[in-house]
Amino acid sequence: MRPTYIAAAGLLSALSSNAAPVDSSRLGYQGPYFPISGAIGGVQPRLELRQLQQTGEMWNLYLLAMTEFQAMDQGAIGSWFQIAGIHGMPWTAWDGVEGSLGDDKDQSEKGYCPHNHMLFATWHRPYLALFEQQLQKTAIIIAETFPDADKPKYQKAALNLRTPYWDWAAAVPSDQPVIPTAMTDQTVKVIFGNGTETEIPNPLYEYRFHPLDNTQISGAGCPGNEAVCNKSQMTIRAGNTASDHPKLEKRIRAELKNQRKLLLDILSQYQIFDAFSNSGYCGGQGQIGDLELLHNQLHNNNWPGHMSPASVSAFDPMFWMHHANVDRQMALFQTLYPDTWMMPCHAETPTYTIKEGEAIDENSPLKPFHRTAGGEFWTSATVRNFSFMGYTYPELIDTDNSTLITNIKAQYSGASDVQVTLKKRSDDTLARNFQQRAASEPNTKQIYLAQVVMPIFGLDNGQGGASPYNVLVFVGNVSSDHTEWIGSQEFAGVAGVLGARKMRTNQTMVSSIDLSENLGEKITAGETTMENATEYLKENVHWRLHLGEKEIPRSSVKGIEVKLLSTTVEIADADDAFDHRTGAYTEHGRLDG
Repeated sequence: MRPTYIAAAGLLSALSSNAAPVDSSRLGYQGPYFPISGAIGGVQPRLELRQLQQTGEMWNLYLLAMTEFQAMDQGAIGSWFQIAGIHGMPWTAWDGVEGSLGDDKDQSEKGYCPHNHMLFATWHRPYLALFEQQLQKTAIIIAETFPDADKPKYQKAALNLRTPYWDWAAAVPSDQPVIPTAMTDQTVKVIFGNGTETEIPNPLYEYRFHPLDNTQISGAGCPGNEAVCNKSQMTIRAGNTASDHPKLEKRIRAELKNQRKLLLDILSQYQIFDAFSNSGYCGGQGQIGDLELLHNQLHNNNWPGHMSPASVSAFDPMFWMHHANVDRQMALFQTLYPDTWMMPCHAETPTYTIKEGEAIDENSPLKPFHRTAGGEFWTSATVRNFSFMGYTYPELIDTDNSTLITNIKAQYSGASDVQVTLKKRSDDTLARNFQQRAASEPNTKQIYLAQVVMPIFGLDNGQGGASPYNVLVFVGNVSSDHTEWIGSQEFAGVAGVLGARKMRTNQTMVSSIDLSENLGEKITAGETTMENATEYLKENVHWRLHLGEKEIPRSSVKGIEVKLLSTTVEIADADDAFDHRTGAYTEHGRLDG
């Protein structure tokens, strides 16, 4: 039988020299509220998970700290269980922050997290800072258990430790897994403070409830996925009773091209921050795409499991590496376009503390996250500069925008199975690019998009809420076997919604799937020409509804609309410039195939 991390954490305490029981939950906590300041030790980079694996003492300390963190008493305010529960279930208030209507969280059955909402991206920033703060506090205590000869290295590692991100849009060679083995290996080797080297359950593989209490975690918060939440003693990925990582790997690999293209689009095409950061209406829903839409797909790929639905997703260790990456993507956008930020709006989707239609802006409190023990909340304005929370990302260290653009293009514009190395600034390169621009005429191309309008809460779960679903788009004949859809040659892209408990509003989201690569393949194969592309696509673009391994009948979701659009793109003539959509969007009618 696979040992639990509870046993591993007990072993850590027993084997650590000079060790006191690890209880970082309230370390430095004075006052009526739990203050969130982020990690200490200056501004340090959050590393990509595979990069963190190469850091020696820091990686070892990270695994030990994650193990202890997960083993904390589930009733402690700073425990893994309580922090994960902020997102959704259990339906209890955190740090004394009550709902907007004075009701209990178990009455509203809504979490604090704002999805499809202007505050989506910024709300997760102090949430991650809270997690990172508690992780580091645990690591600092563990570092003190190492002998004098090693202690300085571990003390430094603890101060530098930040939660890693998983870049799920990175190019990965086809003979290597897209999901890092650090998340799929069931056990890992660690070294304890007394020098003992042993194998322990991998804390990145799952979180084990201790105990699973169905009065707190149950199928009531898991629309369409009740059994997993009711019965599983541990978090599950892409399975009903146990994680199925090969299945999850296949899904993510098949959609990697789609995710890379969407990420490059939302970083390279300027739009106001509110349009970039979330799927709500505040920024106006356009044809480029948005960060929340991009983020949804990793959740839905885990169906059925705890990462999908959102109400229990934060219990899975994957959630924190996923959202650190989403925060990184927001930080990249902020650096590229520093002058755009939030504008006042009204909340389209309610949460436990935000009413539908409530006025919100950059100064709205990001509840339940207190900045001080006296009760001051973090706001979008105060989290705008992420360095104030003690972290940055590798691409943003001593990097100007020209080099950042070069690196973003190098990372995400090429083939999905060819890795690249990030570049440092070169004045000679900048000068050469400038000369190329001065000597060349603009070069343009036409691209075609499938614009998908999706009701966010359109798939009724039969319990007053909505289940997640995906819209898959194809160019060419669609197989009658739905298990072959994702990853087929005809597959062009996917857009997904997360669903929610007790949500049945008419809100929609918009996704635009680039058909250019599929069209190019059809032209190369002689099936059409660029001159006949519009008519060909009108007849040969098809869409289906899907989730996990199941086809969803179209009749189950009313109001989906797919249209064919085209626009003109000016092709960049230098490495440090993005391609730019220059023309208006021409509509070519609905696609109902």
